[in-house]
Amino acid sequence: MDAYGLKIKDYLMHALVAKAYNLSGDCHVSFLAQGEYNKNYMVTEGDSKYVFRINMGSQLNLKNQIEYEFNAIKKLEKSGVTPTAYFCDDSRTYFEEGILMMNYLSGRPLNYETDLEVAAKIFGSIHKLDSSDFRDTLIVEEALCKARLTEADHWLSSFRASSAPSVASKRIMEAFYSYCARNAEAVDAYFREDPWQVVNNTEVNSHNFIIGEKESFLIDWEKPVISEPVQDITQFLAPTTTLWKTDTRLTDKETDAFFSTYEKIMGRPIKERVKAYEPNVIKLIYII
Repeated sequence: MDAYGLKIKDYLMHALVAKAYNLSGDCHVSFLAQGEYNKNYMVTEGDSKYVFRINMGSQLNLKNQIEYEFNAIKKLEKSGVTPTAYFCDDSRTYFEEGILMMNYLSGRPLNYETDLEVAAKIFGSIHKLDSSDFRDTLIVEEALCKARLTEADHWLSSFRASSAPSVASKRIMEAFYSYCARNAEAVDAYFREDPWQVVNNTEVNSHNFIIGEKESFLIDWEKPVISEPVQDITQFLAPTTTLWKTDTRLTDKETDAFFSTYEKIMGRPIKERVKAYEPNVIKLIYII
C-alpha cells in the first residue's frame, strides 16, 4: 500500500463515513487506476467495494471540481446506468485534494462489435433525463461549436507558443481550427432552429463504459455539460474515438443500427444532426 493508500485508510477510520458504511480497521485499500486528473483507489470491506477518488486537477478549470463531479453523479443516479456517489470532501483539511467515494462497478470495457445496442440504451437512459433539473449543477453550452472552439483555444495555447512542434504540424493544426471556425456559426444556427439539450458525459470512449453480465454503466463524470446530444453521440461513433483504444472503425451498417436503437428510445431522429456536426468534431478531437 502506498502513502496515499495508508492515508485513505486512516481517513476512513476517523471520518463519519466509517460508521455510515460499516468500515472497520480491516478494510483493505488498493490502487485502482490513475489518469491525468484523478487517482483512484479501491476500498474493500467484506463483500462491499468502493472507489475512493482523489482529484488532481480540472479539465474544466473549476476550483470546485470534485463537488461538480459529485453533484452531477448524484443527480444522474436516477438514470440507473451511472455510479452511485456516497460522499465528497472538498475541505482540503486532511487531503490537499478534493475527494469523493462511490460504488465500484465490475465489468469490462465496451466492445464496439458486440455492445453498440447496449451503448445506445445507456445513452438513451441518460439523455432522456430532464436537463432542466441539472441547470443549477452543470455548465450549459448554448452554442455547441463555439464551445468546442473555446475548448480548442485552451488546449492549443501551449502548442502555439511552443517551438517544439514543426512548422508543418502547426499548419495542419491551424487548418483544422480554421475550418471549424469558419463553419461554427452556420452549424450552431442549424441547431438553434430545433434546439435539443441533454446531459452529456463528453468523454465517451470505450473504456468509460462498464459492461456487466446483468447491468452496464457509463462512468467518468469529470466534465459533464448540458448541450446538444450530438456531442456525445458523434464523439462516440467517430473513428478518432473508436481507434483510440481499439482497432475498430464502425461501418455504416453498425452506425445505422446504433441510430435505430437510440432514436427509438428518444422518440426523435438524430442521424442528420450528427452529419451536420461530424466534420467539425472529428477535426476538433485532433486538437482537443
